[in-house]
Amino acid sequence: MTKSVSERLADFVQRATYENLPKEVVHQAKRCLLDTCGAVIAGSYHSTSGKIAQNYARSLEEPPKATIIGTDIMRSPQTAAFANGIAAHALELDDGSRHATYHPGSSIIPSSLALCEAEGKTARDLITAIAVGYEVSVRIGKSMNPHHYLKGFHPTGTVAHFGTTAACCKILNLSVEETVNALGLAGSLASGINQYEIDGSLVKHLHPGNAARNGILTALLTKEGLTGPKGVIEGRLGFCHCFSDRYDISSITKGLGSEYDILSIYFKPYPSCRYVHYANEATLNILNEHPLTPEDIDQIHILTHQNAKQGSDIPDYQTVLHARLSIQYGIASILVRGKAGLQEYTDEAIKDPKVHEIAKKVTIEIDPEIQKLYPNPRSMIVQIKDKKGNIYSSRVDYPKGDPENPMTDEELTDKFIDVTEGVISKKRQAEIIENTLHGSPDAPVRSLMKLLRF
Repeated sequence: MTKSVSERLADFVQRATYENLPKEVVHQAKRCLLDTCGAVIAGSYHSTSGKIAQNYARSLEEPPKATIIGTDIMRSPQTAAFANGIAAHALELDDGSRHATYHPGSSIIPSSLALCEAEGKTARDLITAIAVGYEVSVRIGKSMNPHHYLKGFHPTGTVAHFGTTAACCKILNLSVEETVNALGLAGSLASGINQYEIDGSLVKHLHPGNAARNGILTALLTKEGLTGPKGVIEGRLGFCHCFSDRYDISSITKGLGSEYDILSIYFKPYPSCRYVHYANEATLNILNEHPLTPEDIDQIHILTHQNAKQGSDIPDYQTVLHARLSIQYGIASILVRGKAGLQEYTDEAIKDPKVHEIAKKVTIEIDPEIQKLYPNPRSMIVQIKDKKGNIYSSRVDYPKGDPENPMTDEELTDKFIDVTEGVISKKRQAEIIENTLHGSPDAPVRSLMKLLRF
């Protein structure tokens, strides 16, 4: 009898070990861990959503088993994963997959950290769980995007559930049958829609937190005997059919166990939607050759793909989250201030009338040739016309952080130091870097979590 997709994924999850994962996969998982820890620390301190999640956690009376990062609070692993997942996504600093249109780190790593801490697991268990979680979820996301996203779903809230569930099943050493049941439960809990793109509301940050919490929940419920459908992914009433108009089931298991999608993950140099990064980089390319001032600029026109147009064409941004999603704001901030970092995404910064004036000059158009190439590459062309009629243009296919234009370990470390500056001491920064990138596989996860509790 032919195995279902979830059965084949469960086989992969159970077979995977720290020792039999390729060295480059283990190393990439450690890079994802460091990067996400930085995003959570920064989000726990700088974001409204992170503070709300902390206050919610404080209101609960639960056994102190897992750390709410950036605080001295310990709660259940579900609550810790929930709060840390929200903080991880709150500043748009988290890693992503361009093929799956999805940010895996902000849910898989919070759930894995919380459950490993509660269960007394080692770094070996943590890294293995992260690797299988990324693999399972990115493969499912790739199979149905961009159509899943364009239909209005946020894969960081939907697809993420399969990643967190796979990771948590690995941590709890569940059997293949139990893992299949857990994936079946994940398909019914998966949720997250993109209406936040319209008004910039903070609900976006809830999505990975929800997926992080539910990954632990599915694994624990399955361990108690709750069952889910084997055909949850490809079935007539399964996840792909219900959540997307088009999908490729065969791609989910093609090369499974020999090809690793975690190696295609991108990392973010800017605290904004990934589509904004293309615009920022193209604008900086133009300025490097033609040092234009805001007063020189007549019009800015962008050619790109449908996903970027749908998700990031936001000239009239209303909130900080809206600005983080807005191509117009990113470009305008670069042109007015020369940068678009954490300090440029505050309530005060987004009200700058000079930035608003430039943002209103930006128009975005879907280019048929670029659309044909999507998602590899997800190109963007920025054309700036000055008041003399000169047009300056730059095309970006692979912005900094893509695997084709990677951030080195040193650059990721520099990013971690930058986003956590003023939140933790230099000594603690160095200790977290050492524990995530270079620590022993036998080191207890609780040692790392102590460094994340302050």
